[in-house]
Amino acid sequence: MTGIASFMSEGVVSAEPEEDVASVARRMSEKDVGAVFLLAGAKVVGVFTERDLLTRVVAKGHDPAQTPVGEVATCDVVGVAEDASLRECAEKLERHGFRHLPVLGAGGAIGVLSARDFFQAAAAQMQGMLERRVYDSELSEGFDPYDHLGGSYGR
Repeated sequence: MTGIASFMSEGVVSAEPEEDVASVARRMSEKDVGAVFLLAGAKVVGVFTERDLLTRVVAKGHDPAQTPVGEVATCDVVGVAEDASLRECAEKLERHGFRHLPVLGAGGAIGVLSARDFFQAAAAQMQGMLERRVYDSELSEGFDPYDHLGGSYGR
């Protein structure tokens, strides 16, 4: 099965835990991302998401300019290896209720798999399977759907 790295968004938008939420939120907006990884060296020590901003900062009345992102980020980071299967990713997204999974390589985070990325990958694989099933069915009935030119292919 294809590893998930081919479906992830490459590149990591990161922050340091002591940065203020307002600065990190601006970076998220500029980069058009829904999650930022908090790094200690190359190690992912937290994930700060749009949902964290809403529920842990705004809804609680914290001042984003005075709140360190490390205090409101999700710190129990769950990631996947770059060769992880779609099934493994689905299980982690569902089990933990996450919308963003760090994709980890030998040197640390190499990308992020969002729920949107996951569903697009799953849909593409399912579409391919369906198309193959239709093709095989039509071939078994003696019809080649790709023989639109009327050739006989040696029949």
